[in-house]
Amino acid sequence: MIEETQDNQTNNEATPAMGKLKRRAFLQTAGIAAAGAAAGSTLLNVAAAQAQTETAAYPAPPQLSEKPLKPSIFETEGISRKTHEEHFKLYQGYVKKSNELLGKIAAVSRDPKDANQTYSEIRELKVELSFALGGVKNHELYFDILGARSQPAGALLAEINRSFGSPQAWAADLKATGLAARGWVWTAYDYDLQRLMNYIGDTQNTYPIWNATPIVGLDVYEHAYYLDYGTRRADYIDAFLRNLNWNAIAARFALASGPAGTLVTMEK
Repeated sequence: MIEETQDNQTNNEATPAMGKLKRRAFLQTAGIAAAGAAAGSTLLNVAAAQAQTETAAYPAPPQLSEKPLKPSIFETEGISRKTHEEHFKLYQGYVKKSNELLGKIAAVSRDPKDANQTYSEIRELKVELSFALGGVKNHELYFDILGARSQPAGALLAEINRSFGSPQAWAADLKATGLAARGWVWTAYDYDLQRLMNYIGDTQNTYPIWNATPIVGLDVYEHAYYLDYGTRRADYIDAFLRNLNWNAIAARFALASGPAGTLVTMEK
């Protein structure tokens, strides 16, 4: 045990960032355990909760509203108006389907005997909601950061340089990630790694990275570029990069890295 402690101390001294991550993981685990212990005495009896399920009404879910396209998105060079209009129709479908699923989830049985991981109504509805709602959130991010071309500056530029080395290196990594992805790529500020990362996703609801906030969303499904580029995805990604609204991205980064974001890091 002494040797193991010495090794850990040596590793922490050699890599202080990893030491901080380990301490943060310990704090998170300890906090969860403490919260569970404190809440144990106040949890509802399971049998009583099941009885209430049959009589209590589930709160009505919020209804999503479409966010219209900004006029500046139709000024994108290399991505046509027709592509944006057709793409927006898919987004509208995700909004409609999300509202439909939220309504059905509010009414579905929550009796544990009706739930099953192979197939059950509650599983089907919640899995499909993750896809539909992912489609809403991903596309709202995508549409928000296109048009009104600008350049990265200020705190965002400094973070890109710190995380990737340069904006050019970030763009190269994003393009390579986009060519390797089947559906989506996100640039996200990861609170645990304390840096920007380009993350991959193969569908609307796969590979979400918890404790990270996306500030750029790149749709690489064929519907995002096929009318303009056919199978030439690389050319489409180049056009996407040319048309980024860095002011919109900077606003998202400011929220991700500001006071609200720093609360979830638990330790600086």
